[in-house]
Amino acid sequence: MRQLRGLGFGAAMILTAGLGIVLILAGAGVLSLTSLWSYLDTVSGSILVILVGSALVLVAVHFLIVLGDERLNRALFHHEGEWGRIDLAPNAIKEFIAGILRDRIGLDQFRILLKHHANGVAITIRTTLSPDQKITDVGERIQRELSQHVADRTGVQVGDVVVLVRSIRASETSLKESTSD
Repeated sequence: MRQLRGLGFGAAMILTAGLGIVLILAGAGVLSLTSLWSYLDTVSGSILVILVGSALVLVAVHFLIVLGDERLNRALFHHEGEWGRIDLAPNAIKEFIAGILRDRIGLDQFRILLKHHANGVAITIRTTLSPDQKITDVGERIQRELSQHVADRTGVQVGDVVVLVRSIRASETSLKESTSD
């Protein structure tokens, strides 16, 4: 795959440089545009135009793929292992955090936001608590559990854990029990 990619880079460079040189020479008057246009009116000239156009479309597709790879690499969280880099997708970290919030803390409703931090990840948890839960205790427990377990299990350092309690409402089961009394 790397060899194919290297060939693609080389071909794209030669094509775009050649096209650029032809346009510069034509613009400077070194290459006659009338002779160029008369050649392009021939069958071989038309084939050349189609081939160059197709190659330019492939160059554009290549740059789209490179752009997608760069976006993916910027979204990934990295950890330098003993033998190289270990990449983690944001969804993998979110799934791990969701398991901690459900299993260890007992939250049912939450939203997880991740941001790249200077040396790791910044985590924001938006959640709904019930009236019987003490906000500061739950918030500090979330911060403690996530900062410890995310770093231990993923190798990505946790720089910041922000907890936003969006609402405090009774759960559906407690509402049903209170209306049946």
